Amino acid sequence: MDKLGKFKDKIWEFRLWLSKKLWYGRDPDETMAKRFKLFLIVGISLIASGKFLHLAGFPIPNIEPIIPLIVVMGAFSLYMGKSEKWDRIRKYAGIIAIASVFVIDLIFWGVQKIYLFTWPGFIMILLIAKMKDLSFFDKFSDIAVEATITAAVAIILFDIFTAFGFWLLWRPLTLGALYGVFIAQIPFTFYHLGSLIFVPPVVGFGKMVSRVKMRVPVAVKAGAKARERR
Repeated sequence: MDKLGKFKDKIWEFRLWLSKKLWYGRDPDETMAKRFKLFLIVGISLIASGKFLHLAGFPIPNIEPIIPLIVVMGAFSLYMGKSEKWDRIRKYAGIIAIASVFVIDLIFWGVQKIYLFTWPGFIMILLIAKMKDLSFFDKFSDIAVEATITAAVAIILFDIFTAFGFWLLWRPLTLGALYGVFIAQIPFTFYHLGSLIFVPPVVGFGKMVSRVKMRVPVAVKAGAKARERR
C-alpha cells in the first residue's frame, strides 16, 4: 500500500474515532446527550467568535449572531443525560456565553459606560428566551418561526434599551433629544434585524442533533414473533 493510501486510511480511522466520541453513544440516551453537549459547546463558541466578527465589522455592521444564539440556547430544552456537571453547564450556558462576550469587550475596549446597558441588555435577552419552552423534537417550521419571532423581539428591545442608555449618558436629558436618539436608531435596528438569518440554521442544527434512532416495540398479532422497528 502506498503512502497516500495509508494516509487516507488514517484519516478514515480518525473520522470514525471522532464520530464515536462526539456523535454516537452506547445507546440512544447517551447518543442524544452527547449530541446536545456538542450543540452547547458549538453554541457558546459561536457566540464568542461572533463577538470577534462583530468587532471587526464582518460581514455587515450590526448583523451578528450573538443575540440569535443567546435566544436559541436559552429558549430550547437541552438533554444532557445523567451527568450533574453537564446539567449545571446547561443551566448556566447562557451566562457562560454572555460572560465570554464581557471578557472580549473588556480586552478590546476596556471599561466603557455603555456597558451599563449592553451587558444588562444581553441578560434581559436571556431571560426573555428562558420564558419560552421550545423543543427540538417539535416540527422544524414551527420552532424556527417561534425562535425567529423571539429573537426579533429581543433585538428590538435590546436596541431600545441601549439607545435609551446612550441618551442618558451622552445626550441632553430632554424629551426632544430622546426622540432624536430613537429616530436615529431606527435604520440601525433594521440592519440589526438582519441578524435573524442566523436563527433557522442554528435551529436546524439543533433539530439534526435531536434525530436519534430508537428501537420501538411494535404490536403484533397473538402467536406471532415479537419484532422491533428502528
